[in-house]
Amino acid sequence: MKGLDVFEKIIKAPGVSGYEEPVREAIKEIVSQYGDTRVDNMGNLILELPGDGPHIAVVAHMDEIGMVVSNIEEDGYLRVMKIGGVKDSLLLGRHVTIHTESGSVNGVIGHKAPHLTTDKDKKDEIVPWTSTFVDIGVSSKEEAEKMGVDVPNPITFLKPFRKLGKDVISGRGLDNRVGCYALIKLAEKLAGANKHISLVWSVQEEIGLRGAKVVGNTLKPDYVIAVDTYTTSDSPGLKSFYKPIKFGEGPVLRMVDIRAIASPKMVKHFRKVGEGNNIPFQYGVTGGTTDGMALQEHGALTISIGVPVRYSHSTVECANWKDISGLVELLECGIKELPI
Repeated sequence: MKGLDVFEKIIKAPGVSGYEEPVREAIKEIVSQYGDTRVDNMGNLILELPGDGPHIAVVAHMDEIGMVVSNIEEDGYLRVMKIGGVKDSLLLGRHVTIHTESGSVNGVIGHKAPHLTTDKDKKDEIVPWTSTFVDIGVSSKEEAEKMGVDVPNPITFLKPFRKLGKDVISGRGLDNRVGCYALIKLAEKLAGANKHISLVWSVQEEIGLRGAKVVGNTLKPDYVIAVDTYTTSDSPGLKSFYKPIKFGEGPVLRMVDIRAIASPKMVKHFRKVGEGNNIPFQYGVTGGTTDGMALQEHGALTISIGVPVRYSHSTVECANWKDISGLVELLECGIKELPI
């Protein structure tokens, strides 16, 4: 798994939507050697690779779902507010990290022990986030504040990073650090390509594509490639409502989602590139959406390309390293063969 050290560095950097500075700085440190970088007023990180021809923008969001501290109660317990698509059913019994101005604070999301459950309790009821609390090991609000905790410090779930079998990696935040990693590799491979390319690591995608909307207003590219994840349908219990997307069979051309339809010219181009260069790829229709939708509305020819990911928006997201490597190869070849 060549490049895994770089990937591990960026996946472990926190970056809850609206609080992306740590992951942005980690990426900036790596890619500054390849060209001029800047951070816009929204917080998007942009690396410009100067060259001739039409303007090509490749965008991957660097934010992740998480929470913020919404209140500190008098007994020191923290109340929270969800940021992005966090499922209530995945909250209880989790280790979390509160990111304060003075450093990181460890915490756990508590739950009612089964020993204290009464017959009147609904044992299988999902506890809503509004009833969730974080225990940081203190007994008063004053103690919590002395540790630097304040409203609205961002909160991330504990982010272990593990390898499963030969090719599979697992960790919180693969959505969308796989895309961030792909852009880092593109910076390395395309630095001398003499093409007008903007590599954009965007913010606040998980709460409404907000960073990408700013990019669309300011860059106005001719071509857009949004790089993100793509939920697989090859694990137990899933019905084949959508075309099956599987691990290890290549990156996915996202033809249609709930808010965007890929530009037919871009679809045709990348299918030709994949077939002509013997790069395995898949294609399908899915739910959700990507930054590509926000940029497409500004008139660019647009496609979203994703890495198959299992268990999206959970703490155990999984991806196949072969698919990530294939994504980088498909993007490199596809960009070099533009315009179309």
